[in-house]
Amino acid sequence: MNISRPRFSIRTRLVCASLAALLLGGCKILPEATSDPTRYYVLSGPVPAELSASKPAGTHQIGLRPVELPGYLHNQKDMVVRTGANELRFQEFALWAEPLEASVNRVLKEQLLSSDTIGSVTTYPFSLDIKRDYDVVVHVLNCEGLVHGDRPGVARFAATYDIIAAGAGGQVIVRRTFTAPDQAWDGTNFSALARLLSEAVAKLSADIAANLPK
Repeated sequence: MNISRPRFSIRTRLVCASLAALLLGGCKILPEATSDPTRYYVLSGPVPAELSASKPAGTHQIGLRPVELPGYLHNQKDMVVRTGANELRFQEFALWAEPLEASVNRVLKEQLLSSDTIGSVTTYPFSLDIKRDYDVVVHVLNCEGLVHGDRPGVARFAATYDIIAAGAGGQVIVRRTFTAPDQAWDGTNFSALARLLSEAVAKLSADIAANLPK
C-alpha cells in the first residue's frame, strides 16, 4: 500500500518557519524598557507650620486675588525657556507638578504671612465674614529660564501688582512693576530653575509687604 505524504507549499513552509522563529525568539522582538525621563517641579516657600512660631503678630488683613499669567504660561504644564525676544522652548520632560497660577499663589500667601506687618492672608473666593484691609492683585509678566546665544542663562521673573482698598469703591492704593534681579542658571538644571523662580516670588512678596500703607 502506498501512503502519500502531505505536500507543503513553499509558502506554507515559510510561514511555519517564521512562526517557529517568533516562538523561539519572541522575547527578543519586544522593545527594551526605558526609564521615563519626565521630572516634575514645584515652587517652594517656608513651611507653613514654621510661620506662626517664628513671626510676631501683624495687623494688616490681606486678601490675595487669583494670580494672572500671560497666555503662554496659562494652563501650561511644561516649564518654559525663552531663547530670544520672540522665541520660546517648551520643556516636555520638565513639567510643573501643579498649575503655575496655583503655585505662585501658594508661595505668595506663605511668604506674605511671614511678614511682620501682616496678620492674615485670605485667598479668593473671599468669605463675607472675614475682614480684609487690602486686596492684592498680581499679574505675572515672566516666569521662565532665559538662554540666548553664548550668553550665560538666567532665571527671569517679573510681575505687576495692585494693592486695592477692600470694600466698596476698591480704590487702587499702590500700583507697581516688580522685576527680580536675573539669577545665573546653567540652562539645563530645571530643579535649580524652580528654586531660583521660588526665590524671585519671595522677593515679590517682600516688595508687596514693604509697600502696604503704613
